[in-house]
Amino acid sequence: MAAGLVGAMTGQAADALTAATFELHLEEIQEEMIDGEVLFALAYRDPVTRLIRPPMQVVEGATISLKLVNKTRKPRRFALTGFAADRFPLLAPGASQTVAFVAPSAGSYIYHENAEGPVGRLVGLHGPLVVMPVNGRTALGTKTPYTDPTAAQAALFDALGASARFPGEPWRHDLHERNFVWMFGSVDPALNRQVELNRAIDIAGLRSKFMPRYFTLNGLSGYDASHDLATAPHGHEGEPVLIRTMNAGLATHSPHIHGNHIFTIADVDSGSLAVRKSTSIVECDSWNVPPLWRKDVLLPFIKPDDIPDAAWPPREESFPLFYPMHCHMEMSQTAGGGNYPQGLLTHWEMVGPRKAGK
Repeated sequence: MAAGLVGAMTGQAADALTAATFELHLEEIQEEMIDGEVLFALAYRDPVTRLIRPPMQVVEGATISLKLVNKTRKPRRFALTGFAADRFPLLAPGASQTVAFVAPSAGSYIYHENAEGPVGRLVGLHGPLVVMPVNGRTALGTKTPYTDPTAAQAALFDALGASARFPGEPWRHDLHERNFVWMFGSVDPALNRQVELNRAIDIAGLRSKFMPRYFTLNGLSGYDASHDLATAPHGHEGEPVLIRTMNAGLATHSPHIHGNHIFTIADVDSGSLAVRKSTSIVECDSWNVPPLWRKDVLLPFIKPDDIPDAAWPPREESFPLFYPMHCHMEMSQTAGGGNYPQGLLTHWEMVGPRKAGK
């Protein structure tokens, strides 16, 4: 399964954030769902780490050299959100090709496949691309994930670890446990079967016929996603986490989080799907993520509001404290895995109180 944890990359892209050379193989695989059913699927695979749908991370402005090897039976086209749909050439079955492009502005992106519209993406050809800023600091010198952060972004990141509202420490860009990707997916076994049998697909009518049975988070569902360290955030009070939520599926999702409210710090333009930095940041407990959208949110890891100040740190119920994240689009919770909770969900864990001196 693909690791959702951006900072945990290994192999060809681990030595530096500026690494801009990658290789992805497009493969036909068998993938097990949460209820034990095994489906035909497609996936990008890193030939070094063997991870499927691996995260890629670069610095904005870097020239990315990407070698693609098509091991599937049909022509495929690499695609990237925010770029023109035909920006990259078709790749014949069995062929390999290296494409080069300049990394866009800092933010979150989805790489996918679009030779047959969304078909390849829905059957598994997708993954996250994270672009880091060259500098990204506020006027006070606080590190953020964006170049020239807006006044609202700067106010939030400057307050982390430096205010009564957000005690602890600032967001850390250099620690993998403070940086997560949540890639949402939706799987219709009938579509996977059509692709496996190499049958013609009604692309124009796909949306009306698509009947997802499984909903995934970083390729996992339910119990598996909740116990995956690359998916479930965990840390002490006062250790804020950046979560890059992305939707590679065809269903709109509304992630809802318990215990803390989140702060949406970036999303996308509804037309171009280009990254859009937040100019007004409010706290919320759920957020909307349509297909191919990305929303970067900050989970502050502060005392939950429903615990009285006098009862904190907790004494009757000891750490760790577990809180769920589940989608408020109810179909994503009760589909192929059976009864809740075997759909698109995970949890986050506060393992202990604020560390001494922070």
